[in-house]
Amino acid sequence: MEEMTFTELQQKMQLEKKKEGSAKYASRHVEDIYNVFKNLKSNWNVVVNYELVEFSGKTFIKAIATASNKDEKVQAQAFAELSPVPILKTRNGELKQMNEPQWVGAVQSYAGKYALQALFAIGEEDVDHFEVAEQSMRPNQNHNQMQSHQQANYINKQQHNQINQLIDELAKVTGQPVETVARYYLGKYKLNNFSELLTTGFNILANDIQDKIKQRKG
Repeated sequence: MEEMTFTELQQKMQLEKKKEGSAKYASRHVEDIYNVFKNLKSNWNVVVNYELVEFSGKTFIKAIATASNKDEKVQAQAFAELSPVPILKTRNGELKQMNEPQWVGAVQSYAGKYALQALFAIGEEDVDHFEVAEQSMRPNQNHNQMQSHQQANYINKQQHNQINQLIDELAKVTGQPVETVARYYLGKYKLNNFSELLTTGFNILANDIQDKIKQRKG
């Protein structure tokens, strides 16, 4: 076992990002950081603990990374919002949605990675392991934009009306103008208008608004 100071440990933990398969960006994952640490066989122990915290009505996973030896303990922390499950863009350009346990695990891993990177002072801007669709719940834009629009499965008129009704109800219980509430959710899901919403995102958006209504009504 190699004896080293924490500064020396940080210096040895400066692992490079790597590019996997057909991924557009190089990145590092929490497992990569753990593997490098284990291979060092140092006099330090490292653990990441997680807890749920709430700020301004939003839930976050808080990751606390701790490095310790018999004489010293150093900590760093990071947060990741446990937001509604997003629509993800796969490497072949398809839109796909995780199930909730997968999404919670991904958010936890995200928080853990950044806590460990802060702990070890690992540099460089990082890119997440998975790529959220650039247009969120809007259809994937490829080189053949017309074909993309033809294949996109938008919400129907009835679903559009349901969203508008929920927006109206939330505006009433919050005392905010309808336009303000609508603009908030359009911005959150990166839409120009709700008619651009894909059917796969309808329940996500509707549940998001309904949860906020329930919170306000108590």
